[in-house]
Order: sequence, then structure tokens, then C-alpha cells
Amino acid sequence: VYQLLNEVVIPNFPKNRVIVVINQADMAMKGQYWDRINNKPQDELINFLEKKVVSIQNRVKEATNIDIVKPIYYSAEYGYNIDILLEKIIDCLPSAKREFKHE
Repeated sequence: VYQLLNEVVIPNFPKNRVIVVINQADMAMKGQYWDRINNKPQDELINFLEKKVVSIQNRVKEATNIDIVKPIYYSAEYGYNIDILLEKIIDCLPSAKREFKHE
């Protein structure tokens, strides 16, 4: 994943349009510390996920010398942070349409 990100995505896309996401946040730490009643991570899991976020940012920075936007962790199954993910996707959309050229 890092090789793809560092060698393909980062060099070919504007950095403000790159979003790195961590899916299945509910399964991190083998599913421990996930509050299934409130559908959110407990503090121990948040700390673990935040360390992963920093690790990803640092690894991309070391490999490409580019600072990426803070990665987002979410759980599709439980709907956790989906709203934040969708906001980030919308924020990264270009403000103008690209012209389509017929050949």
C-alpha cells in the first residue's frame, strides 16, 4: 500500500486531493476497545488509531517529502466517522469541471 501511495498516487495527484483512510477502525486491535453500544472507539483504541495516523503521515513524508492531510479512520459497518470522510471527499473535489475532449 505504501509503495502504491508513494510511487503512484502522490507523484500524480495534487497533494490537496489525496485522502488516506483507515477502514475497519472497529477491527483495529482485534476488535478490542470498540464500544458496540455507542458505535465508537474507546480511548485506548482512539490512541492506537491516532498513532497509526501519525505513522502513516511520517512514512509518506519520509518517502516523498510531502505532507499529506491527516488520515481519517472510520468504520463503514458502524457508520463511525463516515460524515467526516464524506466531508473530506467533498473538500477534495475540484471546484471546476474538467473539459472533456472528443477525439
